[in-house]
Amino acid sequence: MSKTIKTTVGARCDMPLPKRTVLIADDEPEIIKFLRSIFVKEGYRVISVRNGRDVLKRVKKGGIDLAILDVIMPVMSGMETLRELQKMAPKLPVIVVTGYGDLQSVREAMLLGARDYVTKPFDVSFMKATVRQTLGKRAASTLASVGGPQCGG
Repeated sequence: MSKTIKTTVGARCDMPLPKRTVLIADDEPEIIKFLRSIFVKEGYRVISVRNGRDVLKRVKKGGIDLAILDVIMPVMSGMETLRELQKMAPKLPVIVVTGYGDLQSVREAMLLGARDYVTKPFDVSFMKATVRQTLGKRAASTLASVGGPQCGG
């Protein structure tokens, strides 16, 4: 399956886009299963872990396009994980998810570099759109930095 990319000069090309990889970190197996089913149906490759330390190990291996982090996890909280991710992979987009959202934690997550903050229970359509938009911004940034797609015309 290919997607059409519109370049900044208005040309269109059909380029196959690589399957994007989403890393989900949550200590609740039901949430992981739920999110996995959503994003696999959307065409993403999904990797899941249960704590922040495993997030860092997995990101270190490479190939992650987006991380979704729960705030409250064992071993290392989502905020601690986000702080470490900013040091090791500062361009990796992160969406923070929590069932205990308050203004202070939203502010902290955004200051630490989170691209978005979603509270549980979340609307499935909203979550899909948030991931799509976040990955779209990253793709646009990458295309701009390499001069965009080369299309014949």
